[in-house]
Amino acid sequence: MDYQAFEERLVESYRKVADRYRGDDEIEICTENHQRVCGNLRRISSSFGRKIRVLDVGCGTGRHFHCLRNVQLLVGVDISPEMLRTAGEPVRKQDVSAEEIQLLRENVYDVSFPSASFDFIYSLGLFGYGAPLTLEMCRKFYEWLGSDGRLYLDAIEISNVRPLIRARKKLKKLVYPLLPRSMQRILDERENHLPFFALTHKDLEELMRASGFSDFVICSNVCRSPLWKGVHLECVASKGSAPGQSEPRRGTRSLLTAYALQWLEYVL
Repeated sequence: MDYQAFEERLVESYRKVADRYRGDDEIEICTENHQRVCGNLRRISSSFGRKIRVLDVGCGTGRHFHCLRNVQLLVGVDISPEMLRTAGEPVRKQDVSAEEIQLLRENVYDVSFPSASFDFIYSLGLFGYGAPLTLEMCRKFYEWLGSDGRLYLDAIEISNVRPLIRARKKLKKLVYPLLPRSMQRILDERENHLPFFALTHKDLEELMRASGFSDFVICSNVCRSPLWKGVHLECVASKGSAPGQSEPRRGTRSLLTAYALQWLEYVL
């Protein structure tokens, strides 16, 4: 499927709701969900012991900018010009400590950066409606990170989709590539809303491993925000060893294990 073909539809959908997003920001930053995510961003960005370069993939209105610490350069990428204009004056602007912020209007599937451009990459709230988390995207994340770089992302978990819809989507995924382009267009036109992409824990694990990450933790988190209720898969990854190298030896306590323990402490 040509995911870039959804760009115009995505831009239009965000244009319709852009005006209310600042109000949504004010609601969301008061939720338990945001405070937990913000705490993760703060811990990861503070853990390097130096000024870092950060990429926010699908930054929207800059809702998470204020959570970051020790940032020399923060690059925010989003497909919506309206969202990026709002991100120029992000929520809790007085708490944003990044020394430099660059906002880029780009399709995240087309944007490119040199290898090792960033120390920390995160993407929150992007992968699900209209935007799939693909192997190509994960490989880009791996390439863009420095040798000790870290990744934090979320995606919508498959349990949010009813079984019948799941079965139909699975069948369509199998058949779609075999159809002539004319029939693919008909199916695309029948989508009267943004296509929905969800993952299982196993799907996300396979994506991470295939893209080169060997040191990562995946957790399921129930979101009870007034703006969205459902289950997210969250992943924290460290670039660590290169693809093809062995995984960390059993018994070693990686940085990511520490994050997992912090999550458990928060939940319990």
